[in-house]
Amino acid sequence: MTTPLRLRARDSDDLAVLSAALQDAIVPVHDVTFLRRERRFVMAVNRFCWEVPAEVIEGEQVWQRTLCGVRFEGIDSAQTRGLDLRDRARMLDLLAITADEGGIVLSFAGDASLRLAGGGIDVLLEDRGEPWPTPQKPQHPD
Repeated sequence: MTTPLRLRARDSDDLAVLSAALQDAIVPVHDVTFLRRERRFVMAVNRFCWEVPAEVIEGEQVWQRTLCGVRFEGIDSAQTRGLDLRDRARMLDLLAITADEGGIVLSFAGDASLRLAGGGIDVLLEDRGEPWPTPQKPQHPD
């Protein structure tokens, strides 16, 4: 059993750690919401548990994924490039989260991105529920 992650990022160094924890998260667009009045952007993702080593089960390597909530506070606007948030059936593969002047950029596979503009960095990541096994480890070309 692994300890669920709960991380908060308030500067670019913190954000780099949070980004590493979320690398290769699967993001269902239907679980992404910008709450304009609350100045909050939230998403529920299937996080690959990079911090947990693979186990061998019945001769096969198995890793873990877990449901994870991510909340961005103080967001004034959300702008997309290469994706349509109205395409609720789309699944995104999160590659990185980086600080950008006046905001935060979420970069996804397929040259898609989401820029969250706001007055600083305040991000909370929190694992929810029990992890489940996956035989698939994300692969990246060199």
